[in-house]
Amino acid sequence: MLRDFLLLESYFGEPDSIQAIEDTVRRYGPDTVREAVEAGHLKIRALLLRTGGGPIVCGLSESGRRKACAGHEEETPDPL
Repeated sequence: MLRDFLLLESYFGEPDSIQAIEDTVRRYGPDTVREAVEAGHLKIRALLLRTGGGPIVCGLSESGRRKACAGHEEETPDPL
């Protein structure tokens, strides 16, 4: 999941890579999302687009970005 967010960030940029929390939970499951939030890898924000609130979205935090990059490096075989 974190690598998916990182890929979106690399393609669209950080501000355009945020996802609705409902979509993220549906795609990855509530336990996976909850664990990522509790670990500090995903940040949750409410968009205040109108009176009374707006959608709740999530995106990578700095620690989530580092973990996604580290996980990607671990899966890359050493060429030597």
